[in-house]
This record gives sequence, structure tokens and C-alpha cells, in this order.
Amino acid sequence: MRPTPPAAVLPVGFQWFWGSQTMSFVGDRLTGFAVPSAAILVLNASSAQVGLISAAGWLAYPAFGMIAGALLAGRRRRHVMIAGELVRFAAFASIPVAALLGWLSVSQLVVVVALAGIATVFVDIAGQSYLPTVVTPGQLFAANSRLQGSDSLSKLIGPALAGAVMNLLGGIAAIGANALPFLLSAFGRSRIKVVEELPARLSSPPSIATRIRIGVSYVWSQPLLRQVVCGTAVRGFGTGVVDAVLLLFAYRALGLSSLGGGFLLAAGAVGALLGALMTQRIARRIGVRAALLLSALEGLVWLAVPVTLFVAPVVFLVVIRVCSAFWLPVWNVLTTSIRQSLTPPGEQSTVHATARTMASSTIPFGSMLAGLAAGVLGSLLGTATGLVVVLAVGGTCIAASVLLLRGVTRELPELAKTQGGGSNAPVHHTNVERQGVR
Repeated sequence: MRPTPPAAVLPVGFQWFWGSQTMSFVGDRLTGFAVPSAAILVLNASSAQVGLISAAGWLAYPAFGMIAGALLAGRRRRHVMIAGELVRFAAFASIPVAALLGWLSVSQLVVVVALAGIATVFVDIAGQSYLPTVVTPGQLFAANSRLQGSDSLSKLIGPALAGAVMNLLGGIAAIGANALPFLLSAFGRSRIKVVEELPARLSSPPSIATRIRIGVSYVWSQPLLRQVVCGTAVRGFGTGVVDAVLLLFAYRALGLSSLGGGFLLAAGAVGALLGALMTQRIARRIGVRAALLLSALEGLVWLAVPVTLFVAPVVFLVVIRVCSAFWLPVWNVLTTSIRQSLTPPGEQSTVHATARTMASSTIPFGSMLAGLAAGVLGSLLGTATGLVVVLAVGGTCIAASVLLLRGVTRELPELAKTQGGGSNAPVHHTNVERQGVR
């Protein structure tokens, strides 16, 4: 259960994919910080409204995730990714336009985030299904590690940059500027020259309902996939809780500015970046099973958040954020690589759609429940104490996710067999340029 070092050289097609995905991550971080911050600081949104805004994007997964997977089966996914990025840009760019016309409201922010969330579902599922076309099975672990590193780096750069742009341009105008990376992502994806190998068209192709049923049946029939997806769902609920109230805690309990809130999230991204860089080393040193179990520390450290009520609140919150974020990429890289390596090429989109839908559907419920709980507990215990309780409960849910892996962790596949590369590794792609770097 100890993966060998992955192949060092990745194809040129992946370089474009990686760069485009990095821009997409940056756009997510910029708009993900700017929109709720503008709602709190400009529109004076309530805690329940902030929770609804946080949940709106994630609600697209339970509503459209499996449908997206079925629609993408047997289709060119690169075109879908390009279209999705353009939709996301247009959605967020509409916010400053609405403000100029005097139409801006919290309701519009919810609608925009929901629309962008639907586009994100298609971009996400198409990207995860497309990646095994761009690299060989032996390169999946390395590719996912680099993508996770970019995600972590975007969390470092994005919030601080978004906070600075908000200070410079104002909360509403900054949202339009922060949507520009989605345009760059669409351009980069248009430069990928990999030709997808599509299955032969059937005279009577299966219906959307049939494709959804195939994806659900495959995930549920595989004990390892089922346990990983259920664990990720529990983790997603806890993440939704923490993310929904963290900025509320920073702004209303600690009195930080938008710039300070951005640097708080950026500080946590330092931990995530370190975790992404260390994931392969950790997995090789202690094994996949132990690495997944240790990722419970992502949630356990939030149990120390009550300390912020008494001693150096900003310092302790930063430390908690950094320590928690370190373990997020460990879980993400390992579970994503396992899922991709266990899924047949023809079922990538339906299986990933099923897994992502089941795992991500809990995030909006965590966000909405956190917003409501923060309001109720705030009135009973005080704003700061109520938010601290919600953060601690969210961390407990994150940590509890690893308990669902206890029955199957000894059955985890040897990632060395699927991720170690080698000339005998099967290839799921054609016409890939091999003059890659790094």
C-alpha cells in the first residue's frame, strides 16, 4: 500500500490542462471570497443569508450532478469545459452590471452563485473524466498531486488578492475583475490538442436514467468506492459548516477587515500547499491507509477553537486554519486517484458524477444548517461563542469521516500497481504529445 514514485515527465496536453485548471481554481477562490464578503460588508446580509449564498453553488450537485455525468458520457468533454468557464465568467460579471443599474440584491447573488455552480458541475465532472485521457494510468497520482498543489496555491493567493482588489475597487466592482481567470481558463483548455477516444455510437443509446443507474450501481457495488464516497460526504458536511461561518467569525467576532479575512484564508492555504507537496511522500512513508486515517486531523484541530475566546484569538485561529488545511489535499489526492484508477474508461463520467454528487450534496446542507445554527446560538450564547460552537461541530464531522473507512482500509489497492507508471501501463488516450516537461 505504498505508492512508488510516479513518472516525472507529463505530456504537453497535461501542461495546458494544469494551467487552465489553475486559472479555474484562482477564479473560484477570488469569487468565492468576494461574493460572501460583499454580501456581509456591502449588503449587510444576515448569517442565514450568508449560509444560503455559500450553499447555492453546491446545491447544483444534488440537482444536476448525475444528469451531467449521463449527458457527458460519450461526448467531447473539452468543449464542455470551455463552455462552462465562459458561463461562469458571464454570471459573475453580471453582478457589477446589476449594481450600476440599481438591481443588486442578496437574491441576485444567490441566483448568480447557483448558475455558476451548475456550470462548475459540468466543468468539474468533465475535467475529472478527461484527465485519464490526457495522462497514462501510471501518471494519475502525479497529475492529481500537481492539480491539488495548484488548488492549494490558489487558496493562498486568491483570498488575499481578492481582499486587496476589494479594497482597491470596492466590493461589487471587484467581483467582475475577479471573474477574469475563468476567461483565461477557457482559452487554455482550447489549446489542449488531445483527441478523446470515444466509444462507438450505439443504434439505441441508453437513456439518461439508465446511465445514471449504471453509475450508481457501479459505485455502490464496489466496497472501496462506496466507503470512500460516504466518507467524503460526511467530510463535505463538516466542511460546509466550517466554511459557512468562518468569515462571519473573522468579521463579526474578531473585527477583521476584508483584507484581514483574505489573509486569514491565505494563511490556511499555506498549510494546504505544504500538504499537497508532502502527500506523495507521506503516502510512500506510512502507506495509503495510515495517511487517510491521519487526515482526520483536518477536523480534530477545530476542537481547539474555543481557545480563541480567551487568548490571542487571531493567532490561534490562524494556527488552527493552517494545521487543518495541511490534511485536506492528502485526503483529496488519495481518494481521487483511487476512484480514477478503479473506474473503467467508458464509465469515467457517470462514476465521477455519482461520486461527486453523493459526496458534494452534503456541503450545502452543512452550510445552510451552519448559518441557521449560528443565528440561533448567537442569540443564546453571544455571537462569538455561538460561532465557536458551530466551528467545533463542523470540525468533529470532518474528523468522523475516516471512521467510515475502517472496514475497508485494509483492502485499499496498491497504488504502486496503478500509479507507478511503467511501459506496461494501459493507455486510455490517443494523439497525446509526449514532449512534456516536469
